[in-house]
Amino acid sequence: MKYLETAFSLLFNASVASTVILLLLLLTRKLFQKHLKPRFVHILWFLVLMKLLVPIAPQSPVSLFNVLPQTFPMEWDSGQTSKQPTHLSENSSNPEIQSNDADVQKQLPELTLNRADEPISSVVSRSSQDHSPENTDRLTWLSIVSLVWLAGFLCLGGFYLFSVLIFRKKVGNSLKIEDAEVLSVLEACKRKLNIKKPIYAYETSYLRSPCLYGLWKPRVYLPEDICTIADPNQLTHILMHELVHYKRKDLWFNSLWALSVGMHWYNPLVWLSVRKMKADQEVACDSKVLETLGEREDLPYGRTLLMLSRSFSQQPPPGINLSHFGDSKYEAKRRMMMITKFKKGSYKLSAAAILLFVVLSVILLTNASDDGKGNESDTVAQAANPGLNLYPIYNDYFRWFHSLDRALDYPKYDYKVPDYLPDGYQLEEVLYHKDGTPSDLIDVVTITFVSNFGKKDEQRIEVSASKGKGNLLDHGLLRGAPYHQGANKTIEYRQEAVTIGNVKGTLFTDMRRDKKRPETGKSFYWQDGSVWYAIDYYSEHMSQEDLTKMVQSFVMPKEVRHVRYDGAGNSFPLYDEKDLLAAEDILGFKVKIPLELPDTGLKLIGSRLLRAGDQNTGYYFRQAVNALWTDYRAPYDSSIYDINDTFSLYQSKEPLFDTSKLSLTRKLEIHGIEISAYEDKSHVYFPPIYSNSKSKEINLPYYLWKQDDIYYTAVFWGMDKYQEDNLKAMISAPVQ
Repeated sequence: MKYLETAFSLLFNASVASTVILLLLLLTRKLFQKHLKPRFVHILWFLVLMKLLVPIAPQSPVSLFNVLPQTFPMEWDSGQTSKQPTHLSENSSNPEIQSNDADVQKQLPELTLNRADEPISSVVSRSSQDHSPENTDRLTWLSIVSLVWLAGFLCLGGFYLFSVLIFRKKVGNSLKIEDAEVLSVLEACKRKLNIKKPIYAYETSYLRSPCLYGLWKPRVYLPEDICTIADPNQLTHILMHELVHYKRKDLWFNSLWALSVGMHWYNPLVWLSVRKMKADQEVACDSKVLETLGEREDLPYGRTLLMLSRSFSQQPPPGINLSHFGDSKYEAKRRMMMITKFKKGSYKLSAAAILLFVVLSVILLTNASDDGKGNESDTVAQAANPGLNLYPIYNDYFRWFHSLDRALDYPKYDYKVPDYLPDGYQLEEVLYHKDGTPSDLIDVVTITFVSNFGKKDEQRIEVSASKGKGNLLDHGLLRGAPYHQGANKTIEYRQEAVTIGNVKGTLFTDMRRDKKRPETGKSFYWQDGSVWYAIDYYSEHMSQEDLTKMVQSFVMPKEVRHVRYDGAGNSFPLYDEKDLLAAEDILGFKVKIPLELPDTGLKLIGSRLLRAGDQNTGYYFRQAVNALWTDYRAPYDSSIYDINDTFSLYQSKEPLFDTSKLSLTRKLEIHGIEISAYEDKSHVYFPPIYSNSKSKEINLPYYLWKQDDIYYTAVFWGMDKYQEDNLKAMISAPVQ
């Protein structure tokens, strides 16, 4: 029994540690998924898998667990003098087993492990002589939980074995495909992937999605009527996808995940991780297919995926280790988005990505060292209070600001700005963004100045500062050379070395013949220290004299004397409490801005203060008074909301919408507040919205009410069945 108890204790600690890593991975996956290569995202799951399967790990001073509260014993040695878990305790008030990570605690079983100060051999020996009720109960609890774990492991293993036997029986009478066209496509795909092993294709009526099955004798199974419906190009996509799974050893990888689920069946996050991992696996597989076939196949491949999702897709049989081409509605959409953005080389891992994986392995797969435990409380205190995040979808890759001072609160590097502007121009926005891949990534600051905002003769001048491994020309960010200039493309710009105002640089002029506008795009590009600068303009909008004065005027922000960068009257996003206080000062009232709506699953995704008559936003709806605009959306993996369902809320001191221009549909009352529902059939405030088929126009519902002298307007984009529930949550929400 003691070996079973020890095994369970080791695996339980591994489950706790893996939960921490898994939460970090899910957060990274959600925030940076658009910026990480699909293959790298899938490889990150290997870190979670290793932690689940290998409970014993070396200590390291750089381990993540040095800075986390040591709720459970993390280190184990095989020697007799090591610290070992001896029993389970129900006493959650023990200070040794408290955790400051509430999110992790919620995912864990109620029973927790105590740390013993004696070798397990001495404890077990003594326990045979010590019959005190306390020790007897503790040993009994450990034995019971260990036996329950073993029973669950065996039951799950039995279920998987039974599922495999049933599956083999169902597909046992499948017909081997002898069609010459299919065999030709299969062999061509194998040659492209350099696969020598014999792999055969079979037709089956049992499955409604193409799949690969078999660790030692892999077979491709196709629905019996797919060969008739699919053309040779689509068959290439299907067979290539399944063969890529074989090439990447995905079935072996999935087998290890199945083992980890069996070992940690009591942890719900392990089940979730398998689902998320397989979704990332499919995206990575798609990326490899397109890498092999070429960029031009992205749209045809996407159409093949769409065809399969409509005609053949189904969930795979439970407990069966196979790769299937079909997917859920949401994951199919996610895969389609990746396919449309695919670029050649995106499947390959850079040296930086490999180095990052090695570093993460050292940090996440090692256990806390004894030297690092004394500083746990200090580290936790430093990590607390990360700040109020009112625009969670934004990150270091993209932020915009209405004033230079606010932009400087998020420092990137020191850069200069112009202290001269041609007449009529004023600050529109400051944009921080990154561009490129890790090998040529650049940080860019773009300051936009506008004249005659919102009019037909609107004009813009952009000033960019960049720093990093790449340059603005190669990234196609110069107005005078606006497109990436590939090796096989004709150069579409003129490049001249010029000196403007004693500043030596390069003048780029757009030479495209098919441009629709009469102006000529120009960019003056130069270097000052380690920072590259560019002034982008159109020849008709700026004279040579103004360009010279502007180039000569560049100074550090603190030295500006003649240009206003305060963004007075501009709308701005709310990133943190500083923006919230500024917004409430302008609005003159406390706002409702809950980070999430209770019992709805909706979370805040963005918040903006809209200034009446602003000169920096081009939203279709132009408000006449100051207002706060917030958006709420469900997680992408929501089971009740569609992926683009959004709840927008406007708050103001005066009504934003003229109800005489809207059509009243009904009235309702929630918590004593009267709400009027309208439709904008004439599209006074928003343009027409159509269904996915683009055949049916959708009338957006508007809900207007007044609460505590503040006017609220809720606009729903979807969420048809849950609109009233979301309204109830917002009406009940307190003001900040």
